[in-house]
Amino acid sequence: MWNDESARCHSTFHIHHSAFPLRRSFSVTVVSLLVFILAMMQWTRAITLYTRQSFLSEFAISIPLPYAIASAAVWGGVLLAASLALWQMKGWGKWLALAGVAASQSQEWFDRLVFGRSDYSQISLGFSFFISIMILILTWGILLRAKFD
Repeated sequence: MWNDESARCHSTFHIHHSAFPLRRSFSVTVVSLLVFILAMMQWTRAITLYTRQSFLSEFAISIPLPYAIASAAVWGGVLLAASLALWQMKGWGKWLALAGVAASQSQEWFDRLVFGRSDYSQISLGFSFFISIMILILTWGILLRAKFD
């Protein structure tokens, strides 16, 4: 009834590599995760500022808290949408990610230069500039070369 060949075929469980094809390249996956992390950082910032608004209003903060909360919430939403679209390899997700990352980094620098008054803000300019440039190079360098639907 059972020969050796059929017993051998049924005794192990194999998944063929084509059963779950990866439609996106590894580099696009990395960028999608990076954009997702940036989105979660923005939403964490918005939630933290909102929940500690009464405490923070006691200090002489140069940036208006409603502006900071709203901008972080909006950028979190834009970057999350871009991340999910990149994950699904949507063509519009590429352009949303490119624009969203560039615009959110630009606004971060605008806020830093206009509202930044602390010593730490001044000391960390070089490092922050390096990180922003690396995020832009990684995002733009990978997504401009990637093929989308």
